[in-house]
Amino acid sequence: MLDFRKSFLTLAVFAFGATTAFGQVPLNCTAQAAGTPNIRSEGVAELVGDVLIQCNGGTPAGAAENLRQVNFQVFTQPSINITSRLLNTSAGTGSFTEAVLFIDEPSENDQTLCGGSAYPSSVPTGSGQTLIQGVCGAHTGTGNGVGTYNPGTSVNVGSTYRGNAYQARQISSNSLIWQGIPFDPPGTLTTRVIRITNVRVNASQLGATASNVFPVQLFIATNASGVSNPIAVPITNPTPTVANAQPSLSFTVANAATCLQCEAGNKSFAADPSKALAAQGTKCDSVAFSLRFTELSFPSAFKRRNDAAPVRPNSPPTPIRQDRLGVIYQTESGFMKAAPNGTRWEATVNGSATTGTTGGSMGLADHGTRLMARFVNVQNGVQVWTETLTNVTSNQGSSAGATVTTGYARQAVTDVNGAGPFQAVINGSAELGGISQVSVVGGAGSAVWEVIETDTTAFERMDARVVIAYVPNTGANLPSLGTSSVNGNYAPISTTATSSAAASIPRFVDTASNRNMLTINSCRSNILFPFVSNQAGFDTGLAIANTSKDPWGTAIQTGACTVNFYGTVGTSKVCLNYPSPSITGGEHFVWSLASGGAVQATAGFQGYVIAQCNFQYAHGYAFVSDLGAQRLAMGYLGLVMDASLGTRTGSVSETLGH
Repeated sequence: MLDFRKSFLTLAVFAFGATTAFGQVPLNCTAQAAGTPNIRSEGVAELVGDVLIQCNGGTPAGAAENLRQVNFQVFTQPSINITSRLLNTSAGTGSFTEAVLFIDEPSENDQTLCGGSAYPSSVPTGSGQTLIQGVCGAHTGTGNGVGTYNPGTSVNVGSTYRGNAYQARQISSNSLIWQGIPFDPPGTLTTRVIRITNVRVNASQLGATASNVFPVQLFIATNASGVSNPIAVPITNPTPTVANAQPSLSFTVANAATCLQCEAGNKSFAADPSKALAAQGTKCDSVAFSLRFTELSFPSAFKRRNDAAPVRPNSPPTPIRQDRLGVIYQTESGFMKAAPNGTRWEATVNGSATTGTTGGSMGLADHGTRLMARFVNVQNGVQVWTETLTNVTSNQGSSAGATVTTGYARQAVTDVNGAGPFQAVINGSAELGGISQVSVVGGAGSAVWEVIETDTTAFERMDARVVIAYVPNTGANLPSLGTSSVNGNYAPISTTATSSAAASIPRFVDTASNRNMLTINSCRSNILFPFVSNQAGFDTGLAIANTSKDPWGTAIQTGACTVNFYGTVGTSKVCLNYPSPSITGGEHFVWSLASGGAVQATAGFQGYVIAQCNFQYAHGYAFVSDLGAQRLAMGYLGLVMDASLGTRTGSVSETLGH
């Protein structure tokens, strides 16, 4: 009987132990995207959505037990460059970046970053390992998995806090690693939450077009490479979609102008910018048009730099902290600390720990969305003036499609690519509508506007007014003839396609196409003499006058004519052309078919003549008579062929009655 009781007790103890072992919940983690934002396919450093990894089960570490460690690693799919800002390069261990991994969603005042004096880098005692900067393995459990990453003073470990934030290293163009993360399985009393944030990618490598959307995924892997006290952390659904890339910007020119070289273009203003602009109208003397930048595929393409509320009009406000986890700020900046947080937030920047703003680098964008207009082939003698402060507008959701102001943009002084810290272009007026001259060198110049305020829930556009000014001087060929263009793009434009410590965030590739802006045509007059003759005893004398000199102060023009002859000489058909001398306003020249003069003689010719004159106010007269004008004579005015726009000559000149 005693033996039976001993056997029963032994069986009961085994059964209890087996129940405990077999009833334990295994560790399981699942990855998911914490939002899937639209990102600009033109962008090189686009911020993707956060990744959340939720873990349950497993056996928590004991109260005095060092946590075991694991490496978290992410890879982009498809394989495109990760472009989170580099903050420090450590030989042999990769480069520290602004990408951060948090455990258990600490509040903004409880975030404690590995590597600072409050939570220093360390290795397990007696492990034989070399201290690795940014790896914080000295971290003990609480016994039940609850509060393991709570940095409060009640759970201090020695003189340090419990940490909950870790910087990534970039170890290849498309991969980040968080090395040696101390991990405490949560057991059954809590859920462990891991958040990955501040991951930027080069969306321009996807080749997205207006007709498609490219998803961006992050593949999450765990491993124990280089870890002396490893733990396996399995992840299901390891490839969440964290962004969708689409083309996001449209650029157009409204009211491109076609003008004549001899016509004034805001002449008084061009000579003296203190003068008023010409009244707006249809003439080129008041030429102005608009550049329109429009959000194309989604309403959050335009972003301000930071969540700080802007104060109109001159510059962006001082950045404020954006450190509440789970908040979608819809700015160019990601997670960032903008105010010191004691010694509990010391990011590794340029080889040393810095407090608070982390050297102004971690998570903080260099500027808000910038829009750049580049002027190409600007004619000699043409001034380009652009609006320095302009509204951002939308008609989405407004009554009857009315346009409403949803933000504004300020013109900034930048380098040729649109980069540099914000410095407002000053035009002497802080009011909307002020203009500033674009520096044009070799026919090229640019203007850049930074979005200061915007509504990321509404499709918006920015219209920037452009004013053209010039003083006509046809004798000096000013302004020069031809068509100038303009193109619109995000700025800054960059060829740095990989992660960088110095390249601007955000930055973009060049996707712009030129749009016609201003065409300057020559001031010409085309005169038809429908019948001239030097046959059968007749001769024709011709005269052409340049009447640009007048009592009304018209700009005096100077130019020559090309005289074209169509007809016969004897029985032969001919097509001849001869030049005239250059004449200025108030002068004329004459010649006859038989003996010539200002134009080469065409003896024996009969037919018609077309004179092409390089000045706007040309008028002609022909006189046909027998030799000596003794018996028959007739005179007539030459016909001005340039009646209006759209004629075959393409010129507009002065048509008088005949």
